[in-house]
Order: sequence, then structure tokens, then C-alpha cells
Amino acid sequence: MFEYSQEIVDKNLPVTMKRIDGGLTARENEVLLLLAKGMNRDEIAAKLFISPETVKMHVKNIYRKINAKNKVDALIKMKMI
Repeated sequence: MFEYSQEIVDKNLPVTMKRIDGGLTARENEVLLLLAKGMNRDEIAAKLFISPETVKMHVKNIYRKINAKNKVDALIKMKMI
């Protein structure tokens, strides 16, 4: 099971990863969790100390790996909503 930093887990939103397969990297899972918490690309980039373009690439890779069409589809497939 993936572990996330306490700062990410304590965002006061009840989001959990109920499915951890899909071939996602730890960073991709972290990005997906932050997306589930309602953060946008710039907010995720600032929190993870990466560029917004890197976040965009992670999201693109997530969608490809789990065959999702958009954010809602990805969250449903990963059983996060």
C-alpha cells in the first residue's frame, strides 16, 4: 500500500485510495490523491515542488495507464469517489 506524507493525508477531506493497482507510480498516486481532494494543477505543483507541466504529464500518464477519459473517470476507476 502507498503511504503519503502526513501533510497530504491531513487535508481534512475524506479521500482514500481504495484501489492501488493500475500500474501507477507512487508519485502518480500522490498526484491522483491531490486531484481527488480538489486541487488544481498549480496547487499540486506547489505542494509537490514540481512544475505545473510535470503535473500535467503525470495526469496524462495516469489517464493512459488506467484508461480514463477525464478526472472523474479516473477517480471512479480508482474508487476514490
